[in-house]
Amino acid sequence: MGARNQAQWTKQIITRLTKAMAAEDFAVCAPLERWPSAGKRLWTEVYFSPTSESIPRLTSTVDAHIERHRDGGLRLEGTARIGSPAVDEVMRDMPGDGLSYGDIDRGRFDLLDVSPKPPVMSIDFDAELDVSVAQFMDYVRGPVREWFAKRSAFPALLQTAREPTTAPWETNPDPTLLRGTVVLCVLDGRAQDAASLMRWYLQRDQFHRWDSLEDASAFDAAMRERFPAYAAERSH
Repeated sequence: MGARNQAQWTKQIITRLTKAMAAEDFAVCAPLERWPSAGKRLWTEVYFSPTSESIPRLTSTVDAHIERHRDGGLRLEGTARIGSPAVDEVMRDMPGDGLSYGDIDRGRFDLLDVSPKPPVMSIDFDAELDVSVAQFMDYVRGPVREWFAKRSAFPALLQTAREPTTAPWETNPDPTLLRGTVVLCVLDGRAQDAASLMRWYLQRDQFHRWDSLEDASAFDAAMRERFPAYAAERSH
């Protein structure tokens, strides 16, 4: 399959995904973060967000990543994310090394190759597209819905922020998710929840490899300085 056919089938994937995602109440949206172009890319991405959000200032997205193989095949992958421009703006001024902004949290799900190795008949490839889109939607209806359910309302998000990261080599909470949750709570007028979460975190005797007591304490101090309501709750 040549580059022209790859482009044609990439458009077909996007069309079919857009229709299937609309049936699950997702609409095409802008990405949570934009990266500068690095020349001709070998992939295409399309982004979907729920038609309604439960947490103000929080955006949930499902990113579909369509990679074009040099041998003529395609691969479809996906990433579930939560992010917030308002949280990003605060985090840019916060101290602490090793913590990125753009996402508050993300979960990636990989799918099998969309196509077998060429040559392949168009009708067979068309069937492969249907199978791959169906697989993608199975993830969206199952694991992705469950992932969002743990992050799409404040009580669930506050609990998830306390849980160990899903990485097998870590038993500590994700510091990016925890800090993002603290900031999001403060911005939504939930300073008490934010202070309670940070107080619990600082009392722990170990931290994620990306974090430390020194960095977490510096973040807490900066939050107290910037947000009086948070400072008042932390003083209790």
